[in-house]
Parts: sequence; C-alpha cells; structure tokens
Amino acid sequence: MPIDALLAASIELLVLGMGTVFVILGLLIGCMTLLGYLAPKEEPIAASAHSSNSDASLVAAIQSAIHMHRNNHSAG
Repeated sequence: MPIDALLAASIELLVLGMGTVFVILGLLIGCMTLLGYLAPKEEPIAASAHSSNSDASLVAAIQSAIHMHRNNHSAG
C-alpha cells in the first residue's frame, strides 16, 4: 500500500476513535448532570443532634473492639 493511503486510513481511525470517546464522555457528563438534578438533596446533620452519651458508648465500643482484635492477633 502506498504511504498516503496508510496515512489517510490512520487519520480516519484516529478521528473515529477520538470522536467515539468524546461522544461517550459527553453522554456520561449529560447523564451525571441529569441525575444531579433528579437526585434529592441530603440535609447535613447538625453536630449538636448527637448526644454525648451515645458518643461515649461508641468510643467505648471501638476501644473494646480494637483491644479484642489486638489480643486475638498478637499471638499469631
């Protein structure tokens, strides 16, 4: 094959491939934008809504789990 035919074919493949990528990316951006409008917005939870009692029990549960994990895996 002559070099100009090979060059034309390679440019055609380049344009086709890059065009396909841009179309897919455009569809992806469009779908994500549409979903952003359709998805309900979540309200942030205020820090004062949590009681200090539940925080203390959560910390105690985490410390207990870490202690049990370390005891079970330290002998191995």
